[in-house]
Amino acid sequence: MSAPDNSVRELIALAGTVQCEQPAGAVNLVLRGQAGVVPGATRDASAGLTEVLFSDATEVTPPAGLHDVRVFELLDASAPADVRQFRLLGPQLQLDWQARSVQLHRGAAKAFYGAVPPPRVPLRLRLGWSLLLAALRLPGAVAVIRKLRGST
Repeated sequence: MSAPDNSVRELIALAGTVQCEQPAGAVNLVLRGQAGVVPGATRDASAGLTEVLFSDATEVTPPAGLHDVRVFELLDASAPADVRQFRLLGPQLQLDWQARSVQLHRGAAKAFYGAVPPPRVPLRLRLGWSLLLAALRLPGAVAVIRKLRGST
């Protein structure tokens, strides 16, 4: 992979196998793979499963077996405002196309579960609920429990 010049902006690096879909509709090109670390990023961009969706992409036919690719936006001041240019670089591969817009959908589970601690339930409480649920399966157990609680 050759290094691009300074008139481009790297959007995402996808490591490993990359799936490519061309659905019908407004979003007509989807790249799906594991996000890698973008060189020069201020934070770790590895977010796991990531989708890159292109709206109104021009006719481009990427090969079925993409592997280790990087997606760039070409910054061209002379291009119309409603058209953006993109480049896909991979081993022995370079594809250019135009699209109206691009969306990056990153998996949020890693960040979410890293920020929210798992709940800690005491063993005594878990055993109590397990015993209650097991007792409620027995015929007549609900009536006995109501009588013990003083409910009618």
